[in-house]
Amino acid sequence: MSEGERTLVDKSESSSFEDLASAAANEIEEAKLAEAAAAEKSEETEKPADEWQDVLGSGALLKKFIKSGDESIGARPQRSDICRISYELKLRDGTQDIVEKRDHVKIYLGDNEILQGLDLALTLMYKGEVCLLQIAPRFGYGDIGLKPGESLGLVGEINGPKYEGAPIDQDTWLEARLELHDWTEEPDHETLPIAERMEIGIRRRCRGNWWYGRGEAQLAVQLYRRALDVLDESEGGITDPTPTGEMTSTSDALHALLEERLRVHNNMAAAQLKAGAYDAALQAVTRVLTCQPDNAKALYRKSRILTAMGRNAEALEAARAAASAAPDDVGVRKELSRCEEKATRDRSVERRLAKRMLGTSDQPKPSPDKKPSRTKMLVWGSLLLSLLVGVASVLVYRYKMQAQ
Repeated sequence: MSEGERTLVDKSESSSFEDLASAAANEIEEAKLAEAAAAEKSEETEKPADEWQDVLGSGALLKKFIKSGDESIGARPQRSDICRISYELKLRDGTQDIVEKRDHVKIYLGDNEILQGLDLALTLMYKGEVCLLQIAPRFGYGDIGLKPGESLGLVGEINGPKYEGAPIDQDTWLEARLELHDWTEEPDHETLPIAERMEIGIRRRCRGNWWYGRGEAQLAVQLYRRALDVLDESEGGITDPTPTGEMTSTSDALHALLEERLRVHNNMAAAQLKAGAYDAALQAVTRVLTCQPDNAKALYRKSRILTAMGRNAEALEAARAAASAAPDDVGVRKELSRCEEKATRDRSVERRLAKRMLGTSDQPKPSPDKKPSRTKMLVWGSLLLSLLVGVASVLVYRYKMQAQ
Protein backbone atom coordinates (compact mmCIF):
# COMPACT_ATOMS: atom_id res chain seq x y z
CA MET A 1 0.00 0.00 0.00
CA SER A 2 1.03 3.33 -0.30
CA GLU A 3 1.11 3.46 3.39
CA GLY A 4 -0.43 6.82 3.17
CA GLU A 5 -4.09 7.49 3.88
CA ARG A 6 -15.88 11.10 5.45
CA THR A 7 -18.42 11.02 7.56
CA LEU A 8 -18.08 11.76 11.23
CA VAL A 9 -19.43 8.40 12.26
CA ASP A 10 -17.96 6.73 15.29
CA LYS A 11 -17.80 2.99 15.11
CA SER A 12 -16.10 0.70 17.60
CA GLU A 13 -13.42 -1.58 16.30
CA SER A 14 -15.45 -4.63 17.20
CA SER A 15 -18.50 -3.43 15.28
CA SER A 16 -19.21 -4.91 11.87
CA PHE A 17 -19.26 -2.42 8.98
CA GLU A 18 -22.26 -2.50 6.64
CA ASP A 19 -19.95 -2.83 3.70
CA LEU A 20 -19.86 -4.73 0.45
CA ALA A 21 -18.64 -7.86 2.21
CA SER A 22 -21.65 -8.10 4.53
CA ALA A 23 -23.97 -7.23 1.64
CA ALA A 24 -22.41 -10.05 -0.36
CA ALA A 25 -22.84 -12.45 2.56
CA ASN A 26 -26.53 -11.56 2.75
CA GLU A 27 -26.92 -12.18 -0.96
CA ILE A 28 -25.26 -15.59 -0.56
CA GLU A 29 -27.81 -16.56 2.07
CA GLU A 30 -30.64 -15.23 -0.07
CA ALA A 31 -29.36 -17.22 -3.00
CA LYS A 32 -29.23 -20.39 -0.90
CA LEU A 33 -32.78 -19.85 0.32
CA ALA A 34 -34.00 -19.15 -3.20
CA GLU A 35 -32.29 -22.30 -4.44
CA ALA A 36 -33.78 -24.42 -1.66
CA ALA A 37 -37.24 -23.01 -2.33
CA ALA A 38 -36.90 -23.77 -6.02
CA ALA A 39 -35.90 -27.36 -5.25
CA GLU A 40 -39.06 -27.86 -3.21
CA LYS A 41 -41.29 -27.00 -6.16
CA SER A 42 -41.74 -30.53 -7.45
CA GLU A 43 -44.00 -29.41 -10.22
CA GLU A 44 -41.30 -27.22 -11.73
CA THR A 45 -39.09 -28.93 -14.27
CA GLU A 46 -35.35 -28.62 -13.84
CA LYS A 47 -33.68 -26.08 -16.13
CA PRO A 48 -31.34 -27.44 -18.78
CA ALA A 49 -27.69 -27.19 -17.77
CA ASP A 50 -26.82 -25.16 -20.84
CA GLU A 51 -29.08 -22.24 -19.89
CA TRP A 52 -27.97 -19.15 -17.99
CA GLN A 53 -29.25 -19.15 -14.41
CA ASP A 54 -29.75 -16.03 -12.31
CA VAL A 55 -27.75 -16.87 -9.18
CA LEU A 56 -28.89 -13.96 -7.00
CA GLY A 57 -32.24 -13.21 -8.58
CA SER A 58 -31.12 -9.68 -9.45
CA GLY A 59 -29.55 -10.36 -12.84
CA ALA A 60 -26.13 -9.27 -11.53
CA LEU A 61 -24.58 -12.75 -11.53
CA LEU A 62 -25.45 -15.32 -14.21
CA LYS A 63 -24.23 -18.92 -14.26
CA LYS A 64 -24.09 -21.67 -16.85
CA PHE A 65 -22.88 -25.20 -16.07
CA ILE A 66 -20.03 -26.70 -18.06
CA LYS A 67 -19.43 -29.67 -15.80
CA SER A 68 -21.47 -30.78 -12.79
CA GLY A 69 -19.70 -31.32 -9.49
CA ASP A 70 -19.89 -34.09 -6.92
CA GLU A 71 -23.25 -33.64 -5.20
CA SER A 72 -23.21 -37.04 -3.50
CA ILE A 73 -22.52 -35.67 0.00
CA GLY A 74 -24.20 -32.32 -0.62
CA ALA A 75 -21.24 -30.38 0.77
CA ARG A 76 -20.19 -26.95 -0.39
CA PRO A 77 -17.37 -24.73 0.82
CA GLN A 78 -18.06 -22.37 3.70
CA ARG A 79 -16.69 -18.95 4.58
CA SER A 80 -12.94 -19.06 5.50
CA ASP A 81 -12.47 -22.48 3.86
CA ILE A 82 -9.34 -22.78 1.74
CA CYS A 83 -10.50 -23.40 -1.84
CA ARG A 84 -8.26 -24.58 -4.66
CA ILE A 85 -9.60 -23.07 -7.87
CA SER A 86 -8.76 -22.25 -11.48
CA TYR A 87 -10.33 -19.34 -13.32
CA GLU A 88 -10.06 -17.24 -16.43
CA LEU A 89 -11.55 -13.76 -16.42
CA LYS A 90 -12.44 -11.94 -19.66
CA LEU A 91 -14.25 -8.82 -20.81
CA ARG A 92 -17.80 -9.50 -21.93
CA ASP A 93 -17.64 -7.00 -24.77
CA GLY A 94 -17.04 -9.22 -27.77
CA THR A 95 -13.27 -8.75 -27.70
CA GLN A 96 -12.86 -11.51 -25.10
CA ASP A 97 -9.68 -9.84 -23.80
CA ILE A 98 -8.27 -11.81 -20.87
CA VAL A 99 -8.06 -9.86 -17.60
CA GLU A 100 -6.78 -12.60 -15.26
CA LYS A 101 -5.95 -16.28 -15.61
CA ARG A 102 -4.84 -18.48 -12.70
CA ASP A 103 -4.57 -22.23 -12.28
CA HIS A 104 -4.84 -24.21 -9.02
CA VAL A 105 -4.56 -21.14 -6.81
CA LYS A 106 -5.60 -21.34 -3.16
CA ILE A 107 -7.88 -18.66 -1.75
CA TYR A 108 -9.70 -18.13 1.54
CA LEU A 109 -13.39 -18.02 0.70
CA GLY A 110 -15.15 -14.84 1.75
CA ASP A 111 -11.94 -12.87 2.30
CA ASN A 112 -12.28 -10.87 -0.93
CA GLU A 113 -9.04 -12.37 -2.22
CA ILE A 114 -10.73 -12.63 -5.60
CA LEU A 115 -13.47 -10.57 -7.21
CA GLN A 116 -16.76 -10.74 -5.35
CA GLY A 117 -18.58 -12.33 -8.27
CA LEU A 118 -16.21 -15.31 -8.11
CA ASP A 119 -16.45 -15.44 -4.31
CA LEU A 120 -20.24 -15.56 -4.46
CA ALA A 121 -20.32 -18.27 -7.12
CA LEU A 122 -17.89 -20.52 -5.22
CA THR A 123 -20.22 -20.65 -2.23
CA LEU A 124 -22.83 -22.35 -4.43
CA MET A 125 -20.50 -24.83 -6.18
CA TYR A 126 -19.67 -28.48 -5.58
CA LYS A 127 -16.30 -30.16 -5.73
CA GLY A 128 -15.16 -30.63 -9.33
CA GLU A 129 -17.79 -28.27 -10.76
CA VAL A 130 -16.94 -26.07 -13.75
CA CYS A 131 -19.11 -23.16 -14.83
CA LEU A 132 -19.26 -19.96 -16.83
CA LEU A 133 -20.20 -16.72 -15.14
CA GLN A 134 -21.38 -13.32 -16.31
CA ILE A 135 -20.52 -10.75 -13.67
CA ALA A 136 -22.05 -7.28 -13.37
CA PRO A 137 -19.69 -4.36 -12.64
CA ARG A 138 -20.93 -4.24 -9.06
CA PHE A 139 -19.34 -7.65 -8.40
CA GLY A 140 -16.38 -7.02 -10.68
CA TYR A 141 -14.25 -3.88 -10.61
CA GLY A 142 -17.06 -1.60 -9.44
CA ASP A 143 -17.39 2.11 -10.15
CA ILE A 144 -13.62 2.59 -10.12
CA GLY A 145 -12.91 0.10 -12.90
CA LEU A 146 -9.39 -0.86 -13.89
CA LYS A 147 -6.97 0.98 -16.13
CA PRO A 148 -4.00 -0.39 -18.06
CA GLY A 149 -0.89 -0.46 -15.90
CA GLU A 150 -2.81 -0.81 -12.62
CA SER A 151 -2.14 -3.75 -10.32
CA LEU A 152 -4.44 -6.75 -10.44
CA GLY A 153 -3.77 -7.31 -6.73
CA LEU A 154 -3.47 -11.08 -7.13
CA VAL A 155 -3.20 -12.90 -3.80
CA GLY A 156 0.10 -14.58 -3.08
CA GLU A 157 1.97 -12.24 -5.40
CA ILE A 158 3.36 -9.19 -3.59
CA ASN A 159 4.73 -7.68 -6.79
CA GLY A 160 2.03 -9.09 -9.02
CA PRO A 161 1.32 -8.42 -12.68
CA LYS A 162 -0.22 -5.24 -14.06
CA TYR A 163 -3.35 -5.10 -16.17
CA GLU A 164 -2.53 -4.74 -19.88
CA GLY A 165 -5.94 -4.82 -21.55
CA ALA A 166 -8.52 -2.23 -22.56
CA PRO A 167 -9.79 0.12 -19.84
CA ILE A 168 -12.50 -1.35 -17.63
CA ASP A 169 -15.09 1.25 -16.64
CA GLN A 170 -18.08 1.27 -14.30
CA ASP A 171 -20.33 -0.30 -16.96
CA THR A 172 -18.04 -3.17 -18.00
CA TRP A 173 -19.40 -6.68 -17.53
CA LEU A 174 -17.01 -9.60 -17.10
CA GLU A 175 -17.18 -13.24 -18.12
CA ALA A 176 -15.38 -15.97 -16.19
CA ARG A 177 -14.69 -19.66 -16.45
CA LEU A 178 -14.45 -21.00 -12.88
CA GLU A 179 -13.51 -24.45 -11.61
CA LEU A 180 -13.60 -25.60 -7.98
CA HIS A 181 -11.07 -28.41 -7.57
CA ASP A 182 -11.48 -29.01 -3.82
CA TRP A 183 -11.37 -27.27 -0.46
CA THR A 184 -10.31 -27.81 3.16
CA GLU A 185 -11.26 -26.12 6.40
CA GLU A 186 -9.05 -23.33 7.67
CA PRO A 187 -6.68 -24.80 10.30
CA ASP A 188 -6.24 -23.45 13.80
CA HIS A 189 -3.68 -20.67 13.48
CA GLU A 190 -1.81 -21.73 16.60
CA THR A 191 -0.94 -25.05 14.98
CA LEU A 192 0.83 -23.37 12.05
CA PRO A 193 4.57 -22.68 11.92
CA ILE A 194 5.48 -19.02 12.25
CA ALA A 195 6.77 -18.86 8.66
CA GLU A 196 3.39 -19.98 7.34
CA ARG A 197 1.56 -17.52 9.58
CA MET A 198 3.78 -14.76 8.29
CA GLU A 199 3.05 -15.76 4.70
CA ILE A 200 -0.72 -15.73 5.29
CA GLY A 201 -0.57 -12.44 7.18
CA ILE A 202 1.47 -10.73 4.47
CA ARG A 203 -0.80 -11.92 1.65
CA ARG A 204 -3.86 -10.58 3.50
CA ARG A 205 -2.16 -7.27 4.22
CA CYS A 206 -1.13 -6.89 0.57
CA ARG A 207 -4.65 -7.67 -0.66
CA GLY A 208 -5.98 -5.18 1.89
CA ASN A 209 -3.54 -2.62 0.52
CA TRP A 210 -4.90 -3.25 -2.97
CA TRP A 211 -8.48 -2.62 -1.83
CA TYR A 212 -7.36 0.49 0.05
CA GLY A 213 -5.64 1.83 -3.05
CA ARG A 214 -8.94 1.41 -4.94
CA GLY A 215 -10.78 3.47 -2.32
CA GLU A 216 -12.50 0.43 -0.76
CA ALA A 217 -11.51 1.21 2.84
CA GLN A 218 -14.04 -1.12 4.45
CA LEU A 219 -12.92 -4.14 2.42
CA ALA A 220 -9.33 -3.24 3.31
CA VAL A 221 -10.23 -3.23 7.02
CA GLN A 222 -11.76 -6.70 6.63
CA LEU A 223 -8.52 -8.06 5.17
CA TYR A 224 -6.39 -6.35 7.82
CA ARG A 225 -8.49 -7.88 10.58
CA ARG A 226 -8.10 -11.30 9.00
CA ALA A 227 -4.35 -10.71 8.85
CA LEU A 228 -4.29 -9.89 12.56
CA ASP A 229 -6.19 -13.12 13.27
CA VAL A 230 -3.23 -15.15 12.06
CA LEU A 231 -0.52 -12.78 13.33
CA ASP A 232 -1.72 -12.59 16.94
CA GLU A 233 0.49 -14.46 19.36
CA SER A 234 -0.89 -17.41 21.24
CA GLU A 235 -1.05 -17.67 25.02
CA GLY A 236 2.44 -17.75 26.48
CA GLY A 237 4.06 -16.37 23.32
CA ILE A 238 4.49 -17.65 19.81
CA THR A 239 6.55 -20.78 19.31
CA ASP A 240 7.43 -22.75 16.24
CA PRO A 241 6.28 -26.40 16.22
CA THR A 242 9.11 -28.84 15.56
CA PRO A 243 8.79 -32.25 13.86
CA THR A 244 8.93 -33.89 17.31
CA GLY A 245 6.07 -31.80 18.59
CA GLU A 246 8.24 -29.90 21.04
CA MET A 247 7.86 -26.16 21.10
CA THR A 248 11.10 -24.23 20.87
CA SER A 249 11.52 -20.51 21.39
CA THR A 250 12.05 -18.50 18.21
CA SER A 251 12.79 -14.94 19.27
CA ASP A 252 13.87 -13.73 15.81
CA ALA A 253 10.77 -15.16 14.17
CA LEU A 254 8.63 -13.73 16.95
CA HIS A 255 10.17 -10.30 16.44
CA ALA A 256 9.47 -10.45 12.69
CA LEU A 257 5.88 -11.51 13.37
CA LEU A 258 5.35 -8.64 15.79
CA GLU A 259 6.79 -6.20 13.26
CA GLU A 260 4.29 -7.45 10.68
CA ARG A 261 1.44 -7.07 13.19
CA LEU A 262 2.38 -3.45 13.83
CA ARG A 263 2.54 -2.84 10.08
CA VAL A 264 -0.98 -4.21 9.72
CA HIS A 265 -2.28 -2.12 12.64
CA ASN A 266 -0.75 0.97 11.04
CA ASN A 267 -2.37 0.25 7.69
CA MET A 268 -5.69 -0.56 9.31
CA ALA A 269 -5.66 2.80 11.10
CA ALA A 270 -5.35 4.55 7.73
CA ALA A 271 -8.27 2.53 6.31
CA GLN A 272 -10.45 3.11 9.40
CA LEU A 273 -9.70 6.83 9.22
CA LYS A 274 -10.83 6.84 5.60
CA ALA A 275 -13.97 4.87 6.53
CA GLY A 276 -14.83 7.34 9.32
CA ALA A 277 -14.22 4.85 12.17
CA TYR A 278 -12.15 7.33 14.19
CA ASP A 279 -12.25 5.60 17.58
CA ALA A 280 -11.15 2.30 16.06
CA ALA A 281 -8.41 4.03 14.07
CA LEU A 282 -7.11 5.71 17.23
CA GLN A 283 -7.01 2.34 18.98
CA ALA A 284 -5.00 0.88 16.10
CA VAL A 285 -2.30 3.59 16.12
CA THR A 286 -2.17 3.47 19.91
CA ARG A 287 -1.22 -0.20 19.68
CA VAL A 288 1.59 0.68 17.31
CA LEU A 289 2.85 3.57 19.44
CA THR A 290 2.77 1.44 22.58
CA CYS A 291 5.48 -0.72 21.03
CA GLN A 292 7.13 1.94 18.85
CA PRO A 293 6.65 5.41 20.41
CA ASP A 294 8.71 7.07 17.65
CA ASN A 295 6.94 5.48 14.70
CA ALA A 296 6.57 8.54 12.46
CA LYS A 297 3.88 7.01 10.28
CA ALA A 298 1.73 6.12 13.30
CA LEU A 299 2.26 9.59 14.81
CA TYR A 300 1.30 11.22 11.52
CA ARG A 301 -1.88 9.14 11.30
CA LYS A 302 -2.67 9.83 14.94
CA SER A 303 -2.53 13.55 14.17
CA ARG A 304 -4.89 13.09 11.21
CA ILE A 305 -7.30 11.02 13.32
CA LEU A 306 -7.36 13.47 16.23
CA THR A 307 -7.96 16.36 13.83
CA ALA A 308 -10.95 14.50 12.36
CA MET A 309 -12.25 13.99 15.91
CA GLY A 310 -11.91 17.72 16.65
CA ARG A 311 -9.15 17.22 19.22
CA ASN A 312 -6.87 19.81 17.67
CA ALA A 313 -4.50 20.41 20.57
CA GLU A 314 -3.69 16.68 20.78
CA ALA A 315 -3.37 16.54 17.00
CA LEU A 316 -0.75 19.30 17.10
CA GLU A 317 1.19 17.44 19.77
CA ALA A 318 1.18 14.26 17.67
CA ALA A 319 2.22 16.21 14.56
CA ARG A 320 5.16 17.72 16.43
CA ALA A 321 6.24 14.27 17.59
CA ALA A 322 5.98 12.96 14.02
CA ALA A 323 8.09 15.88 12.73
CA SER A 324 10.69 15.15 15.39
CA ALA A 325 10.80 11.47 14.39
CA ALA A 326 10.90 12.18 10.63
CA PRO A 327 12.09 15.79 10.09
CA ASP A 328 12.67 15.28 6.35
CA ASP A 329 9.29 13.80 5.55
CA VAL A 330 7.32 16.22 3.34
CA GLY A 331 3.93 14.83 4.33
CA VAL A 332 4.74 15.12 8.02
CA ARG A 333 5.92 18.72 7.62
CA LYS A 334 2.70 19.62 5.79
CA GLU A 335 0.64 18.04 8.55
CA LEU A 336 2.54 19.98 11.22
CA SER A 337 2.09 23.24 9.31
CA ARG A 338 -1.63 22.59 8.90
CA CYS A 339 -2.03 21.82 12.62
CA GLU A 340 -0.11 24.94 13.62
CA GLU A 341 -2.26 27.14 11.38
CA LYS A 342 -5.39 25.62 12.84
CA ALA A 343 -4.08 26.15 16.37
CA THR A 344 -3.41 29.83 15.57
CA ARG A 345 -6.95 30.27 14.26
CA ASP A 346 -8.38 28.53 17.31
CA ARG A 347 -6.45 30.79 19.70
CA SER A 348 -7.64 33.86 17.83
CA VAL A 349 -11.26 32.74 18.10
CA GLU A 350 -10.82 31.98 21.81
CA ARG A 351 -9.40 35.45 22.49
CA ARG A 352 -12.30 37.15 20.72
CA LEU A 353 -14.84 35.11 22.65
CA ALA A 354 -13.12 35.85 25.95
CA LYS A 355 -13.13 39.61 25.29
CA ARG A 356 -16.80 39.53 24.40
CA MET A 357 -17.61 37.70 27.61
CA LEU A 358 -15.59 40.22 29.67
CA GLY A 359 -16.92 43.22 27.80
CA THR A 360 -13.48 44.23 26.62
CA SER A 361 -14.08 44.10 22.91
CA ASP A 362 -11.40 45.42 20.59
CA GLN A 363 -14.00 47.52 18.77
CA PRO A 364 -12.97 51.24 18.90
CA LYS A 365 -15.08 53.34 21.28
CA PRO A 366 -17.19 56.03 19.61
CA SER A 367 -15.57 59.47 19.94
CA PRO A 368 -17.57 62.15 21.81
CA ASP A 369 -19.62 64.53 19.68
CA LYS A 370 -17.97 67.76 18.69
CA LYS A 371 -19.33 71.04 20.07
CA PRO A 372 -22.07 72.53 17.90
CA SER A 373 -21.03 75.35 15.60
CA ARG A 374 -21.95 79.08 16.26
CA THR A 375 -24.45 79.08 13.39
CA LYS A 376 -26.30 76.07 14.84
CA MET A 377 -26.39 77.74 18.25
CA LEU A 378 -27.94 80.92 16.77
CA VAL A 379 -30.58 78.92 14.90
CA TRP A 380 -31.56 76.88 17.95
CA GLY A 381 -31.53 80.07 20.11
CA SER A 382 -33.90 81.83 17.72
CA LEU A 383 -36.26 78.88 17.72
CA LEU A 384 -36.25 78.71 21.51
CA LEU A 385 -36.89 82.48 21.80
CA SER A 386 -39.81 82.30 19.36
CA LEU A 387 -41.27 79.47 21.39
CA LEU A 388 -41.02 81.44 24.62
CA VAL A 389 -42.63 84.53 23.03
CA GLY A 390 -45.49 82.39 21.77
CA VAL A 391 -46.07 80.84 25.20
CA ALA A 392 -45.97 84.27 26.87
CA SER A 393 -48.51 85.65 24.36
CA VAL A 394 -50.89 82.81 25.13
CA LEU A 395 -50.59 83.39 28.86
CA VAL A 396 -51.23 87.18 28.50
CA TYR A 397 -54.27 86.55 26.32
CA ARG A 398 -55.76 84.13 28.86
CA TYR A 399 -55.12 86.60 31.68
CA LYS A 400 -56.98 89.40 29.87
CA MET A 401 -59.89 87.14 29.10
CA GLN A 402 -60.22 86.17 32.75
CA ALA A 403 -60.05 89.82 33.88
CA GLN A 404 -63.02 90.90 31.72
